[in-house]
Amino acid sequence: MKMANTKALKWGIIGAGIIAQKIAEALQLDANSQLWAVASKTPAKAKKFAERNGAEHAYSYQEIVDSREVDIIYVATTHNFHFENAKLALQHGKHVLLEKPFTVNARQARELVRLAREKNLFLMEAIWVRFLPSIKLLKKKIQNNAIGDVKVFNISFGGFVETRFAERLKDPFLAGGVTLDMGIYPISFVCYLLGELPMEIKSMTRFSDLGVDEISNYMFRFPSGCLTNICTSYNLKMRNEAMIYGTRGFIEFPQFQAGERFAISTHEGTNKISDTVEVVEKNHSNGFIYQVEEVVRCIQEGKLESAIIPLEETIGIMEVMDKMRDEWGFRYPFE
Repeated sequence: MKMANTKALKWGIIGAGIIAQKIAEALQLDANSQLWAVASKTPAKAKKFAERNGAEHAYSYQEIVDSREVDIIYVATTHNFHFENAKLALQHGKHVLLEKPFTVNARQARELVRLAREKNLFLMEAIWVRFLPSIKLLKKKIQNNAIGDVKVFNISFGGFVETRFAERLKDPFLAGGVTLDMGIYPISFVCYLLGELPMEIKSMTRFSDLGVDEISNYMFRFPSGCLTNICTSYNLKMRNEAMIYGTRGFIEFPQFQAGERFAISTHEGTNKISDTVEVVEKNHSNGFIYQVEEVVRCIQEGKLESAIIPLEETIGIMEVMDKMRDEWGFRYPFE
């Protein structure tokens, strides 16, 4: 998407599934990046992925972290393996982009952040939607008081899980459940737009027959006074929209996950809407390109984390989800 101005960053990917493929395609769009190697526990899968995406090498996990050529590793394994895979990469001196959820719990998150800082390495959670132009513009509108002081978020985000994702989402041994997989998106969305973490947390869930959270509701109060209501599910068709209410109007944001359009309606402190403006901000068809560009920029500038998703915020959001799971009495078999 832009001209290379320095030596290209050589990427390695641990995991060869659907999300790994999206990043591999995004790397091809960035002139400052090169997909150098992929690793899988299944050698044939790694080889096929490497051939399909033009990677130089198909490795085992140990081989990819031992490679002197690899600068950064993107961890794209199932949730239960995020901590150990990222830790392995950091221990071997590799920068890390770690697919969401960053880890299964805050204890693991704090350990990875401690290790990255000790080793002087870049580390970031891959919440790709934070980097989309449409989401950045939405944040700017809110910061510029387009609807006055923000008082309430109402968000629905759910649908029937596709077959290709079903096993991962439903299996407690893979750290399944809607909160870590889908709920993290609206939670992160609100924290990003407000620039703060919730100070008061209430929640409830409905468990699946396999014992993971299937439908979950979250209620937050933020230091600014903003209240948030979120409902998410992997087994219920929902509207997938965010409504943001402020003292001078409201914002309707349909296609919540990666939408390009939102409408700003304003009023003069009455129930009469005085104006409605539709805002359109296009995103690239592969939205992962923006987080790739952010990672490259940070590393080239010698930064160890991104200001768009700071590590302390990542830990804070993991703590929020830990607290809710504690309320439900929900722990994974391996915790």
